[in-house]
Amino acid sequence: MYHLPFPSPDSDVDADQALLALERLFEVEISSEDVACIIVEPVQGEGGFRRLCPQFAQRLQSICKDLGILLIIDEIQSGFGRTGRRFAFSQLNIEPDLLLIGKSIAAGLPLAAVVGRPELMNALTKGGLGGTYSGNALACAAASQVMKLMTEDQLRTWGIQQEEMILDFHAALKATHLYPMLGPLTGIGCMRGIVFESTPDVTGAEHLAKLLVFAREEGVLLMPSGRHKNILRLLPPLTTEAEILQEGLACIERALRKL
Repeated sequence: MYHLPFPSPDSDVDADQALLALERLFEVEISSEDVACIIVEPVQGEGGFRRLCPQFAQRLQSICKDLGILLIIDEIQSGFGRTGRRFAFSQLNIEPDLLLIGKSIAAGLPLAAVVGRPELMNALTKGGLGGTYSGNALACAAASQVMKLMTEDQLRTWGIQQEEMILDFHAALKATHLYPMLGPLTGIGCMRGIVFESTPDVTGAEHLAKLLVFAREEGVLLMPSGRHKNILRLLPPLTTEAEILQEGLACIERALRKL
C-alpha cells in the first residue's frame, strides 16, 4: 500500500503536485502494471474534511482508465447528502469503478456496502466474498427503507439548511474578533471542519483539545481531525432538527468563551 499527497482547495497541495507524485510513484516505487486499484475519498474524513480537487479527480479517472487500474471512491463518511448531493463523486464529475458506502445507509444500524459496475460485481463467484455477519436481515431491511425515503431533493433540502446554519455560526464567531485561534472552514455542504490555528505559545491542536473538554462540560461531544488534530469536525446527522443543531452550536460557542 502506498500513500500520496491529497490535493485540495483546503490545503497547500494542488492537482499538479499530486499528479507529479503519482507519476514518480510509478517510475520509482512500483510499476503501474502491478497496481490493482487507487482508493480516494472525495472529502477526507479523518483528514480534516478536506475536499478533493476536481481537476485532479478527473485526471486521476483518466489515468486509471488508460492504465487499467480500478478507481475506488470511499464515501462511507461523505455519502448520502452530506455534501449537498447524494454522493460527492458526482460533484467531481467522475464515475468510480467501485463505490464504498456505509454509516447512513442503514439509519444507524451496522451496515456497509460495495457498489460497482456489473462486470466487476458479477465476476465474484457465489460465496466468494462474505463474512459471518454479512447481509444481516435487520440492517438490510432498514437500508431498504432508507433508500425509499432518501430522495435527491430531500437530501439537498436537509443539507442546505444545515450548511447555512454552520456557515452563519462560523461567520458570526469570526465577526466578533474574540477568537484569534479560529481559522477557515474546510469541507463542502454540511460536512464541515473548523480549523484551529496557533497563537503565541499555543498550537491549534492544543486550543482544540481544550475546547473538546469544555464542550463536553457543556453537553456536546466533539471530535478532532486532520493531520495535526487541529480541525473540529462538524457532521450532524441530516435528520437533526434545526433547534437541536442550534443548541449544539450554542454549546460550542459557550465552550469557546472558556478558552
